[in-house]
Amino acid sequence: MDAPFGAFRSECAAIIVDALREAGTPLSEEARLEVPSDPAYGDLSFSTFNVARANGLDPRSVAEGIVEHAKALHGKLIGRVEAAGGGYVNFYVNEPHFSQVTLAAISERGADYGKSGRCPESVIVEHTSVNPIHPIHIGGARNAVIGDCLCRILKAAGKDARSHFYIDDVGLQVAQASYGFGKIGGVVGGGKGDHFVGLVYAATSCAMNIKALRDEVKSLKAAGKDEEARDRIKELDDWVAAASDLRTRDGGVFDRLFEAISSVRNPEAEIAELLKRYEGRDPESVGLIRRLCNAALDGFRETLSRVGISFDSWDWESEVASWSGRAEEAIKALSATEYVRTEDGTLILDAEGVASRFGLKEKYGIRTEIPPLTLRRSDGTTLYTTRDLAYTLWKFERTNRVINVISIEQKLPQLQLKLALYAMGRGDLAERLTHFSYELVRLPEYRMSGRRGRYIAFDDVLNEAVERAYREVSEKSPHLGEEERRRISNLVGIGAVRYAMIAVASNKPITFTWDRVLNFEQNSAPFIQYAHARASNILVKAGSAGGPGSGRPDYSSLSSRYERDLILRLAVFPDAIQDAARTLRPEVIAEYANNLASKFNLFYDNMPVLKAEGGVRDARLRLVEATKTVLANALALMGIEAPSRM
Repeated sequence: MDAPFGAFRSECAAIIVDALREAGTPLSEEARLEVPSDPAYGDLSFSTFNVARANGLDPRSVAEGIVEHAKALHGKLIGRVEAAGGGYVNFYVNEPHFSQVTLAAISERGADYGKSGRCPESVIVEHTSVNPIHPIHIGGARNAVIGDCLCRILKAAGKDARSHFYIDDVGLQVAQASYGFGKIGGVVGGGKGDHFVGLVYAATSCAMNIKALRDEVKSLKAAGKDEEARDRIKELDDWVAAASDLRTRDGGVFDRLFEAISSVRNPEAEIAELLKRYEGRDPESVGLIRRLCNAALDGFRETLSRVGISFDSWDWESEVASWSGRAEEAIKALSATEYVRTEDGTLILDAEGVASRFGLKEKYGIRTEIPPLTLRRSDGTTLYTTRDLAYTLWKFERTNRVINVISIEQKLPQLQLKLALYAMGRGDLAERLTHFSYELVRLPEYRMSGRRGRYIAFDDVLNEAVERAYREVSEKSPHLGEEERRRISNLVGIGAVRYAMIAVASNKPITFTWDRVLNFEQNSAPFIQYAHARASNILVKAGSAGGPGSGRPDYSSLSSRYERDLILRLAVFPDAIQDAARTLRPEVIAEYANNLASKFNLFYDNMPVLKAEGGVRDARLRLVEATKTVLANALALMGIEAPSRM
């Protein structure tokens, strides 16, 4: 039995449907069963109020009729059925049989328990897609971890889910970083490539802004606009401070770059020209930009591998959208519609007009006017959303459904993307395109800025997490050897960071604090990992003590509320996976794992396992083993390792 609680639910629903049909009051929809907040009211409950109202009947009488019908028909997993309140039917599991079935299912399926059979739906989850201009920072880390977790959950739910990374190598920021990179010879320096690229990008941005602001201050003073000049001087001071910070990282690289850019009359024009040449596939420009991008991507892969994240496909924006001609094809198709106009050589899509024409403002809950979408600049270069439209069409040639994991800040471009699809007559694709948005990660008293080189790199967060975990592990388990402490602290620290990114609902911001992330007492990866290690330890001790006694577990002995709650929690794991996949809420798995660990701790604290005897001991050991398996499976869905020792 792959899903014990699901089977119990199906048996309950079948009784309800059959009873109502026999009574001449059939349901017009599926029987909706809810899990009561209080276990005293059953393991599942059905409200008869709607069906009674529709047929002019008394809800209590309808409930009692279902109970009478159930006496002759109830399934193997149902223990008893009761009418309660003014019209509820409460179903209770057949505890000994349900316990046996649940523990047997977990034992037989092992690491596959909770997973569903394959279904025909394919999904591309595009996530992370960090611009190759600086290391992945703490904000981008949330994207990466959520996207990876979504893929794992969708696969477990039976879907053909594939992860894609979109390399934005045609953007203005990449051109700017590459411009600076070229000024220092186009050679990657020491250390991780993404960190070096981040320094080059920030130093280039810094040099350009200082040059532009100095020129502007000079002009304002000459024109007698002293107040405006003072405002610019404040901005200039901030950039000078950023320059000082950057110089401490690598004075040689910064000074060479700063001097080279300061001597250029119009660096912005040269960057725009570099981007235009790259879109035109100029070999020299391609070589320069690709060297910079690959240096950053190599760094990304190294960082992501530390947290168990990989991709099925790395998609270059230039190849998919620009050089292939797909972006121009999309522009041509849109230009043939009534929604595109030209203003001063710039091609613009009337997003508001599209939304009004197809009634999408009401559908998407939009109350304000939607800004127009620029499809192509007057110099002939395309914008990100135009290329993203081409990329979206490319993805839909390979899948049924697309999920873009992109921050809430990109809400407007993602909306405009859907509107562009509608304008092209592909509203069907727009409805199969999901913008999985997430809020940002906040660090107390720290303001990030990639242009100024101010960010908390994901690498640094992971290093800090591992070191803090090492101190905790050393304090709690001083008997462990150094190598074992390092190994455990690595998986605990990395697991803690991953869990922190998953456990908070995506529509809520995360305030990243170490006290919460590395909490061994509640709602954290270390808390769940510790429960798994505790279960492992019990089983090891049982083995050294001769293992199970009679070999015949007495499932009827698993009757305490601690055992019952734990078994029910184990039984709903497949349902939790389906719920998380259907609603695209990875935090469902985090909540499930945390709750399971809590219930296991209550069981461990109140019910003796190793000191029990005979069939009782065997039954409780099987319950411990099942819990260990499901904890490991839940952690795996979050990309977190399950240690046997902590």
